Amino acid sequence: MSVSVDFVSKVPELAAFRALLLDYYADVLETAARAGLTGVTPQEATDGSIADLPKMLPPKGRLLLASNPEGRLVGCGALVGIRADAAEMKRMYVRPEARGTGLGRRLFEMRIEEARRMGCTSIYADTARGNRAMLSMYERFGFRYIPRYPENANPPEFEPYLVYLRFDFPPGG
Repeated sequence: MSVSVDFVSKVPELAAFRALLLDYYADVLETAARAGLTGVTPQEATDGSIADLPKMLPPKGRLLLASNPEGRLVGCGALVGIRADAAEMKRMYVRPEARGTGLGRRLFEMRIEEARRMGCTSIYADTARGNRAMLSMYERFGFRYIPRYPENANPPEFEPYLVYLRFDFPPGG
């Protein structure tokens, strides 16, 4: 599958992005529910992400969108600047029809390189406990497990259901 992957300065089709986020949250909240987190609906979470969209766009953030040849959004990933020297990875998702193509790895690697270009020395992330696919990716790229970081925007009551990670770029690298 040929997929175009680009950082955008604005979302070209908000309805299509909203639909992608609904799919993302349906998936991630199912995993979170297995870890014990309940009470959040995909619609509520999507509405929150749309409200936070400016944080995912330049100048402080970056949003990566992946489209198939027909123009359908099949993946996304965001970076949110949380300090002058640090960003947080958010909202990585690949639709089922694009899984197994290497798109997830591409979204992951492109965001790491973009964080480096942004001048970050560290990247933070969180994911639901039991989200083995994401945890494996973070581990492969050298992220380490940490306690909750102060800039994490999730409500403190979510802490028992989440895992927190950090990646530090090598000095001079």
